[in-house]
Amino acid sequence: MASEENEKQAKTGIKKSGDKKGDNKQTKTTLKKTIKNPFVYIGTIIILVLTIIAFVLIPSISSGTGAGAKLPSFGSWNGNPIQYTSGSYFAQQVSQINDYLRQQGLDETQSQLYAYQVWRLAFQNTVIRTAILDSAKRSGMKVSEETIDEEISKNSQFQVDGKFSLEKYNSTPAATRLSIRNSIREDMLIQNYYNDLMSASPSTAEIEFVASMAKPQRAIQYVNISYADFPVEETLEWAKSHESLFRTIGLSRITISTSEKDAKKVLSQIKENSLSFEDAAKSHSKDVYADKGGDMGTKTFYDLKGEFLDEKDAENLMSLKKGEISPVYKQTGNTWAFYRINSEAKAPDFSNQSVLDEVKSYIFDREKSVLESWALAKANEFKAEVMNESFESAAKKVGLQVKPAGPFILNYGNPGFYFYGQQVSLFQEPYRSLDTDLVGAVENETFLTTLFSTPKDAVSEPVLLDASVVVMKVTEDREASDQETSYTKFSYPYFFQTAMENHIRNSILTSDKFKDNFNATFAKLFVSN
Repeated sequence: MASEENEKQAKTGIKKSGDKKGDNKQTKTTLKKTIKNPFVYIGTIIILVLTIIAFVLIPSISSGTGAGAKLPSFGSWNGNPIQYTSGSYFAQQVSQINDYLRQQGLDETQSQLYAYQVWRLAFQNTVIRTAILDSAKRSGMKVSEETIDEEISKNSQFQVDGKFSLEKYNSTPAATRLSIRNSIREDMLIQNYYNDLMSASPSTAEIEFVASMAKPQRAIQYVNISYADFPVEETLEWAKSHESLFRTIGLSRITISTSEKDAKKVLSQIKENSLSFEDAAKSHSKDVYADKGGDMGTKTFYDLKGEFLDEKDAENLMSLKKGEISPVYKQTGNTWAFYRINSEAKAPDFSNQSVLDEVKSYIFDREKSVLESWALAKANEFKAEVMNESFESAAKKVGLQVKPAGPFILNYGNPGFYFYGQQVSLFQEPYRSLDTDLVGAVENETFLTTLFSTPKDAVSEPVLLDASVVVMKVTEDREASDQETSYTKFSYPYFFQTAMENHIRNSILTSDKFKDNFNATFAKLFVSN
């Protein structure tokens, strides 16, 4: 199948001999799968100047020391070292991935921090290729010299006017011819390996079973209790019982990163009037407020206390008077700091809407259980009313709106696969009326489990979503037709093949035969150069 070859190349780094377009497709597809965030693997070893070396110095090392130039081993497979050699598959992968990124407008001079990811992906592709070749050779798989000769005759490098030229072939240096033959042999071994692997396919019964997973369909009525509707009076009540969190104070700060002794020395100079607070901040402080002479503006206690290892120190700071300077406090991040009080602490004004909005935002971000408890109580109140009245009447009585939604299917985590570089779902979701209330619900296991375990016409238990609680009633329960599930029957063989290839890739990269020294070598090379 067309996707079979496309996916095969994307997963393993395979390319047909002389097929540069195939190389580009391989790189493009693999990058879409793997480079979702160019900072995923960066960790702590990359800085700007080191990344420049990744693109400028390492290629120059290879080209400047001859065709046999090597960098230290990045790892090994079954004892075979994985090295960056001039003209090697590893080097080709680095080049192709960089070319792809440049085509997308990501030039190394503009976005240099993806160097680690580029090299890591190239390294992994090389490991996969090495492992498959090792497996193929140990199994006795061979490619005849006649088959290689046939491929050589198709190679554009040895053609004149569209035909194979023996004269051009013989005039090519022997070492080059041998290299080309070896490359063709390896490519064909990998292709044969995958052809054998892909001869396994799901049975008709298996395809039918998977397609049947999408057959049950359910539509619902539901009510949604959104956290955004948390009442003002409830917000105010909670705010008053946690008033101390929202006290504000005006501060300036000096942060010292070397030692407590150094921090006390700077503090002493300020108290002796040999150095102003502002000048000390600009010359000694190591935080974002240094350029402002240490001025932090107005800080709220709940935000301020997170800077202290001991909350009692934050409370002590809040008790100081205007103009006073605090003692040195040990803070998070292994730093020491002291503060000047620019305006004394004051209680929050909850009659001010902006303060009340800040309280509600705090509850949503840090005390979500408060909102969950309120919404669940509202949902249970609604359920109690449904015992005696219709779904619609009960909703009206407690001030909720009834909405329709569906049909839904069990999407089992929404599995998918890549088809010509695009992510495709295994199950075709039916068209349904779906309010924004339930956008996240279609991938929520609890929601789907509750939906498909609640009898028709029954009212479900409340279900917690990301920012609301829903209660639903199943209004329609039907089986999808074979025509509706035909999409899954068509797509499952592709999904099956992708899963097999993913399994191979993962099994290689987690195998005991794979020794991964990439991080150490990458860092060592860049630091030493």
